[in-house]
Amino acid sequence: MKRRKASPDTLKFMIVAILFMVLIDKFFYGGTRPYIEEARQAEPSKIEQPAQQVVAPEALVIPPPVTKEPEEPPAWKKFAVPFTAPEGMPTVTIIIDDLGEDRTHTAEIIALPGPLTAAFLPYPPHIAEQVESARVAGHEIMVHMPMEAEDADLDPGAYVLRSSMIPDAFENVLKENLAAFGGYVGINNHMGSRLTQDPAAMRIVMAHLFPRGLLFVDSRTIASTVAEQAAADYGVPHAARDVFLDNDPDVASIMKNLEKLEREAHRTGHAIAIGHPKRATIDALKQWLPTLKDKGLALAPVSAVVE
Repeated sequence: MKRRKASPDTLKFMIVAILFMVLIDKFFYGGTRPYIEEARQAEPSKIEQPAQQVVAPEALVIPPPVTKEPEEPPAWKKFAVPFTAPEGMPTVTIIIDDLGEDRTHTAEIIALPGPLTAAFLPYPPHIAEQVESARVAGHEIMVHMPMEAEDADLDPGAYVLRSSMIPDAFENVLKENLAAFGGYVGINNHMGSRLTQDPAAMRIVMAHLFPRGLLFVDSRTIASTVAEQAAADYGVPHAARDVFLDNDPDVASIMKNLEKLEREAHRTGHAIAIGHPKRATIDALKQWLPTLKDKGLALAPVSAVVE
């Protein structure tokens, strides 16, 4: 089959159309295709200059360990409850977390014989006066620092240290919480199963605790925590929880956990339990605390057992 030749009119039309397109390109777009240029430039920019994102803890600037010693005496000694264990007697430490929100149960904890270690949340109203009541009653004071949990549905409350914070926000929240009240020996984590796994975040915390002369207690809300190691790296006096008392808020269950605490203390020389201002916990401690002397145990504030 013979191919048909284009007619002269068709050729003229094609030439005119091409000239028309060239003129549009030159006078309307300036000889470029802006939409094509933008597309070409977009890809390299994604690699060379990534969009600014909320900085995760692994991207935080990790401060080096502080070499300057805190002023003497450091806060963990200055505000410690005086304590000397009888020669050779094992000690137990009872830390009560979450104090300050439920004022009724907080007052009942304060009324217990001490020295207990009272860990107050930094954000409840009138927190300073509750802290002072605990101090006057002979209990040792800590800040119960809100930290991000693995479970996003868990609410650590206000002023939480989160892994998604930019560095300035992270440090500002930490400073605000440390300034909520005074006269405390250190901090422990409120929740924090996500944050205490992050070495950078924990090192920033410890870099703030060391020059203030504060201690750290790892509540151990997750087995893979690195908080205690970070404290050791930065020279922060530290300890870790051995027993949770009241995950099951039942008096019989709490008494069994207290027996577990006793066994651990006799085995290692000291043991730390964490409980909360719950009705069952208060009732169990009322029964248990008066029995310690007969069991060959001494109740110690946490400052007496930190490393």
